[in-house]
Amino acid sequence: MGGVATIMEHTPTNQAGGQLDADVYEHLERTSEAVFALDTEFRFTYLNGKASALLDRDPDELIGELVWDEFPAALSSTFQREYERAFEEDEHVRFTEYYGPLGRWFEVDAYPAETSLTVYFRDVTDRRNREERLERQRDRLDILETFTQVISEVSSASEDAISRAHIEQLVCSRLVETTPLNFAWIGRVDGDDIEPSAWAGAEHGYLDEGSFSIDPEKETGRGPAGRAVSEREVQITADIEQCDAWEPWREAALKRGYRACACVPLEYRGSNYGVLCLYSDSVGAFGTEDGPTNSLQQLGDAITHAIDTVERRQEERELKRRREEFSTFVDDVEEYAIFRLDPDGHVASWNRGAEDIKGYSESEVLGRHFSIFYTEEDAEDGHPEEMLAEARRTGQAKDEAWRVRKDGERFWASVTVSALTDEDGTCRGFVKVVRDMTDRRRRERRLEAVFNRTFQFMGLMEPDGTVLKVNDAATEFAGADRSELVGKRFWEAPWWDANAETVDGLKDAIRWASAGDFVRYEASGTDPKTGEELVVDFSITPVRDERGEVVLLVPEGRDVTDRKQHERDLRRERERLEFMNRILRHNLLNGLNVVSARAEILEDFVEGPGRDHLVTVRNRVEEMVDLVETMRTSRRPSSTASRTNWCRNPSGRRSSANSNASTTTTRTWSSRRTERYPTWR
Repeated sequence: MGGVATIMEHTPTNQAGGQLDADVYEHLERTSEAVFALDTEFRFTYLNGKASALLDRDPDELIGELVWDEFPAALSSTFQREYERAFEEDEHVRFTEYYGPLGRWFEVDAYPAETSLTVYFRDVTDRRNREERLERQRDRLDILETFTQVISEVSSASEDAISRAHIEQLVCSRLVETTPLNFAWIGRVDGDDIEPSAWAGAEHGYLDEGSFSIDPEKETGRGPAGRAVSEREVQITADIEQCDAWEPWREAALKRGYRACACVPLEYRGSNYGVLCLYSDSVGAFGTEDGPTNSLQQLGDAITHAIDTVERRQEERELKRRREEFSTFVDDVEEYAIFRLDPDGHVASWNRGAEDIKGYSESEVLGRHFSIFYTEEDAEDGHPEEMLAEARRTGQAKDEAWRVRKDGERFWASVTVSALTDEDGTCRGFVKVVRDMTDRRRRERRLEAVFNRTFQFMGLMEPDGTVLKVNDAATEFAGADRSELVGKRFWEAPWWDANAETVDGLKDAIRWASAGDFVRYEASGTDPKTGEELVVDFSITPVRDERGEVVLLVPEGRDVTDRKQHERDLRRERERLEFMNRILRHNLLNGLNVVSARAEILEDFVEGPGRDHLVTVRNRVEEMVDLVETMRTSRRPSSTASRTNWCRNPSGRRSSANSNASTTTTRTWSSRRTERYPTWR
């Protein structure tokens, strides 16, 4: 071939090749391969008949034209890169490439000479297609073989697997180990979303870039994963690049080399276990969209059967454990009476706690109707039957009321009756739990009396500010019923002027208290009953449990309006007296200084008896000057620094503290910023 290139390089050419060496021309025309020649500028200098036929172009149109102008799809492709490399390295190059506009694969040999490039090319489309079909068949056989292995392994693993997650991860890992699958993942259905739970292979962040849904109203719910779950059928995508349903994920999938996909619903005995998604870098690796799906469905069935087996075994173990724990608990518990009733309300079991609380031994009570535990009044009113009827209807009935022990003594009981039903909903009995609440009720009544008799406004709140309880003083102050206060957020209750600043300030106070700080500040506003100014000393105290976590907040308020008014009156009186004292001291001292100076002048003009009177005047003036100086000294501020506390305003900044103060959990709102915080209506 090098000789041919050399002849063509030194022999003038024309459209018919008339100037070519006759032997060379005859050889090129008779060869079984298509041939064309290019000069160093990549212009056509020759094409044989087979080249003209393969390229579907007349040689007269191409001779002298740039190959890139006539075949622009070859620009910036393997064709251009390899032709340029042949010239640059002066070496023969061989490659196989697809040319889209002609829809053909070409196998190309390019031989460079000093001023020309001779290109031999063959149409290998049919061969390439056969190879791709064979490759896809091999891939599909490999995939099917792996499916068979995974089905066998999963079936065996279901006997020893400890959890559903174990099965899911085993499936994904095995699927990508020995097959042309790039990536596999399993997703579980959570509401309308599909959440990945296990994956293996070349994921490269793919699951983080997109979301998956089963809602057909959403674009992400119309993809193969969502359709597989909602339609309960295997979904095959032969070519991701050409599938419109892949729009939300196409770019991310192609970037990672995913070209085909299969999504298998995981459903067994009516239970949905999610979806298995498989990805391959080969188009058609799972067949066509309308092709057979038996192998994929068999794989899905094996996976779901294994998951169902593992979960049922776990449920059985958990149920057995709970039954054993419950039986032990019921037998040993002493604080509660826990016993079973038959469907008609007769006692069918009895525990130690029931014996202690009710006073009956097991032999004395078994078979008797549970109405013996009720007062005569409740039994006559049919209350026992009402409890059973409610439990049958709703599943559970609760009550707090007086019950009767064997010796006739009454006790305050908290009672729960729960219905026991079969799978078809038929009631087969009841479980009754009774707790003796007598002591607690007495304590609550005493606490209630203290709670309601205090003159302070008091309440209980959740850490989020929800009002649980308020005392009588608070309801009277708010002028509202408890129903208007309990269950609402504290800043939504009627006693607050619920403007934005008030709500923000109160939320800050509750936030600090919920974090464990005692909060106190003065809130001012208008009395809801009289419309007069009102000042309340308000605080929130956190209540912690045994672990130190805040579980309740205690808000307290005290009307300090009279005290504040008295303080203001005293302050104004002090200011008035100070003003008068300052004026008197200033004017009196000036006047005495004048009298003293004049008396001193008079000494030169007064003699005899008048001099004694002058001395008396001067002495009295000096005494009065001393008295004024004494008054001035007594009015000077004390040098002793007043004690200050750490102050924290709602922004969390400390305002001041003396050197001896320590940082505590007490939060005292600065009075200068009171207007930012909750004000009473």
